[in-house]
Amino acid sequence: MRSLLADGAHLVDAQLVAEFAAGHIPGALSNPLRPAFATWLGWLLPDDAPLVFVLGPGQDPSELDWQAAKIGYDRLAGHLAGGINASRVEGGPVETIDLIAAEKIGTRPVLDVRQDSEFAAGHIPGATHTELGDLATAGRTLEDGAVVMCGHGERAMTAASLLARHGTRDLAVLVGGAQDWTNATGRPLEDSQ
Repeated sequence: MRSLLADGAHLVDAQLVAEFAAGHIPGALSNPLRPAFATWLGWLLPDDAPLVFVLGPGQDPSELDWQAAKIGYDRLAGHLAGGINASRVEGGPVETIDLIAAEKIGTRPVLDVRQDSEFAAGHIPGATHTELGDLATAGRTLEDGAVVMCGHGERAMTAASLLARHGTRDLAVLVGGAQDWTNATGRPLEDSQ
């Protein structure tokens, strides 16, 4: 795997959000294996580079391969046998990203990566906004210690993995979405409509 990555392969971690948060290989792109997997794979990674995948326990490699193939991503270099635990056993570095409850955000900066229409309909006051699909090309930097959010956590974890690859540290991902913040704080969302 290390030689593939050194030769320009991309590492895609298909673990669920909580599993990725608990431990992942530095530089991996979080893209949880779910119905939207192929959409985000196609939006965020080039189709001409080899891909190496990390799967979580019980995830089906044939499902991942099928989703990649249906959008023309056929340069699948392989899967990390044994997943993240194999990397740990081999002494490879492992990073984590905190999952944070809405009531724990406090004064931390917030980046909302939902679609424009979702953000406009209601967002946490003071949150900055960049759609996930634009984040890879926007060259966006974010203050260390920021909280990344979306509607449920999947897009936010993908965004956090992109930001971490570009040097942002001490990131956290909001568990839930904007309405969870309102429910936890009793404060209203802002809208841009």
